[in-house]
This record gives sequence, structure tokens and C-alpha cells, in this order.
Amino acid sequence: MGRMAQGDKTIQWLLWRPANMSKRSIFSAVLTAALLGMACLPASAGVIEDRKANFKANNASMRTIGGALGAGDFATIAAEAQKIADWAAVMPDYFPEGSGTGDTSARPAIWENFEGFTAAAKANHDAALILLAAAEAGDVNAAKSALGEVGGTCKACHQQFKGW
Repeated sequence: MGRMAQGDKTIQWLLWRPANMSKRSIFSAVLTAALLGMACLPASAGVIEDRKANFKANNASMRTIGGALGAGDFATIAAEAQKIADWAAVMPDYFPEGSGTGDTSARPAIWENFEGFTAAAKANHDAALILLAAAEAGDVNAAKSALGEVGGTCKACHQQFKGW
């Protein structure tokens, strides 16, 4: 009985207790488990917050343009229209698969019809570029019309893809 059989050593190794581990080994094991756990978490929470911030900035740009139209401030209109176009160009990237749950009003229709959602973002982008061109031309009537088009693309997208 003094000698362990090979099978007993294997069982002993499998039943190795944390008490046999150094504090450094335990810390390393816990840290590794925590990092692996974090890597498995969905990144959707950060994406949701980022897209909310971008939509709020987009809304602020729309309000700023409305005020600038009355003042004939075409430089401001152009700058804000460019921001809207820039956001619309990357908007679909902020809706990765799996980011439809949590603190979001995004409807499942986005992922069910991602091609349609991408087309809606492109329509917003194109309308913003028309607004930008009108502002650069200093044409207040064209800018007013284009702002209406930008707002229309927002509304159309929200009706189909946003839950209120």
C-alpha cells in the first residue's frame, strides 16, 4: 500500500485541490477565467450606447440646421449636413447582429431586413449630401427643401425600424 498505482496518481492529479496551488497560480487561474468570461460577453452594450450618442448628435444637427436656415448661416448648415452624411454612411455598422436586445428601441426588423435598413441609411446619406450641396450653393429654398427630405428619410426609417 505504500506505493501508488499509476491509476491512483491520475486520480490524485484530477482531484488536485486549490490548497495545493500557490497564491500566484490561483490568481492567474481566476484572472484567466475572468478574461475569458469577459471575452464571451456580447459587445452590444457599448455599440448600443455609441449608436444612441450618434443619433442624439444627429438630432442636434437637425435642430442646428433649422436655426441656421433662418439666419442664412450656410457654413453651419454645410458643417451639420456633413455630420449627418458621415453618420448615415456608417450607421449600419452600429447595428451588428446581436445588438437588438437591452436598452434599445431598435426593432428586430433591422436584422430581418438588413438590406432594407442599409438602403434607408443610404437614402438619409444621399439626402444629407443634397442638403450640403444646397448650403454650399447658398440656396436657401433648396436647403429648406433638402432639410425636409433629410427629415423624411429619418421618419421613414423610424417608422419601419424603430420601436417607440
